[in-house]
Order: sequence, then structure tokens, then C-alpha cells
Amino acid sequence: MSGILQSIEDALSEVLDERVANLSMATDLQRDLDLDSIRFVQFLLTLEDKVPGLMFNPDTLTQSSFNRVESLIDYIESNCHTG
Repeated sequence: MSGILQSIEDALSEVLDERVANLSMATDLQRDLDLDSIRFVQFLLTLEDKVPGLMFNPDTLTQSSFNRVESLIDYIESNCHTG
């Protein structure tokens, strides 16, 4: 799981143009990091590049699907074989 968390921090750092570190499972991506809808989509696309085999379905995905880091990690672990 720490590898996934590192990938999330790296993707957020790229999208927000500042180093993001020390995320917790309870971190709220929108509220705590001020991730608006455009940056959220950029973040997911960047994350797809960083996690092998990860693909988000844009037809069923909304920002509320991943309010917290914990729900995003759960999704990745359930839908992607990251080793």
C-alpha cells in the first residue's frame, strides 16, 4: 500500500506544482488539497501513468467517488494488479 500512496503523492505533486507528502488515509482531496474538478481529472490521468494497469472509467467516475485517500487506495487495490 505504501507504493500506491507514494504514487498518489507523486501525481498530486505534479498536478499541484508543489511537493505533496505525508498524506493520511483520511486526507480529503478536495477540501484538504483544494483539488478542483479540472485538477482532479488531471490528477487521475497522471495517476494512471504512475500505476501500471490502472484505468479509471470516465463514465462512472465522479470526484465524490474519491473524497478521501483511503477510498482511492481501496479502488486501486480492487481494480488494479499493482503487485
